[in-house]
Amino acid sequence: MNKTIIALITSAVVISSCGGGGDKPSSGPYTPPANIAVSSVSVSPSTSELVIGGTVQLSATVNPSNATDKFVSWSSSNQTVATVAPTGLVTAKAEGSANITANASGKTAVCKVSVKKPTVAVVSLELDQTDISLNKGTSQTLKVTVKPDNATDKNVTWSSSKTDIVTVDNSGKVTAVAKGIATITASCGGKTATCKVTVIIPVESITLNQKSITITEGESQTLVATVKPDDASDKSVIWTSSNTSVITVDSNGKVTALAEGSATVSASCGGKEASCSITVQKKIIPVSSITLSQTSVTLVVGENITLTVTILPDNATDKNTTWNSSAPNIVTVDENGKITAIDRGTATISANVSGKEASCSVTVVANYGHINDRRDDIF
Repeated sequence: MNKTIIALITSAVVISSCGGGGDKPSSGPYTPPANIAVSSVSVSPSTSELVIGGTVQLSATVNPSNATDKFVSWSSSNQTVATVAPTGLVTAKAEGSANITANASGKTAVCKVSVKKPTVAVVSLELDQTDISLNKGTSQTLKVTVKPDNATDKNVTWSSSKTDIVTVDNSGKVTAVAKGIATITASCGGKTATCKVTVIIPVESITLNQKSITITEGESQTLVATVKPDDASDKSVIWTSSNTSVITVDSNGKVTALAEGSATVSASCGGKEASCSITVQKKIIPVSSITLSQTSVTLVVGENITLTVTILPDNATDKNTTWNSSAPNIVTVDENGKITAIDRGTATISANVSGKEASCSVTVVANYGHINDRRDDIF
C-alpha cells in the first residue's frame, strides 16, 4: 500500500479517537440534530386553464419552512391530458382535465388543470338566401354556413329588424307575419350575414264586371277587374285577347272590336284569372238612297231590258234589292231587275232597298211587225 495513503488513514483514526472535527461536542456523548417533519404542502396556482400545447409553471410551498426534507415530487392523474416535469412545469397535451399533485414527505396538494382546444375564430357567415319573398302566414328556414368549419364557437343567434312583419326562431325559421319588408340577421363570433324578407299578401281572386258582351265593329268598351283582397301586394292586372284580329285589349281593360267574330278577353293577377266572352257583330251602315238607271222607258210587247240600281253609300250593310211591278200582266220584273213587256199598257217598276225606293215608269206599245197588233191599234 502507498505509504502516503497509510499515513492519511492513520491520522484520521487518531483524530476520530480524540473527539475532534464534525459537529460533535468537544466533550460528552454525540446528539444528532432533531428531524423536522413536513406539516403541509401547497401548490400555486391551485387551478389552471390551458389550451393544447400550452404550459404553466407550478410552485410548491413546503411547511414548515425548516422541514428537514423539503423535496417535492410531481405527478399527473392523466398524462394523456397534461404532463408535469420534475420542476413543476405542466404541459397541456389533449382536451380534458387532470390533477397535478405535489408530494412532500407524504403531504400533497393538487392543481386542477383544464385543457381546451385552441380557440379558432369565426372568419365569415354565409346564408343560403339573401333576398326572399314570402306569402303572409308562410315560413322558410334559412341555412347558415360558419367558416372555418373548425371554428371554436359556431353558435348562431338570429334576429329580425321588424318582428311585427317577420319573426325568426333560434333555428333560422322565418315566418311572415304582415305585409312589409324586414331584415333577418345571423350573428356568430362577431360576424354577421343578412337576408332581406318581403312579405306578400297574395291575390285570392279576380272578377270582371262582365262575363259576356256583344259589341259592334269599331266600338270599344272597358272591362273592370276587381282584385281581392283589397290589400293584396300586387294588384297589377295583365289583359289578353284570344283573337287579336277580332278584339284587342289595352292595359286598362279597354276592348276594341275590329272585325265580326268572337274572342275571349282574360284578366290575370297573382296567378288568378277571369274572362269575358265577346261577340263582335258587323256594323250596320244604313242605305241613304237608291236610284235606277232609268226612270221611264217605252218597250214594245216582248221586249226586255235590265234596270240597274245604285245604292248609296257604297258600303251600306244591306244591299239586298226587292223588285216589284205594279201591273205584272203588262210588265214583269225578276230578282235581277230584268223587265219584260207582256202586253200594251203602262206599269211602274219599283226597287226597294232597306226601305228606300226608286221607280221606273214603263209604257208598253204594240209590235207593228204583227198585223193583228196594227189592226188593234187602228181601231
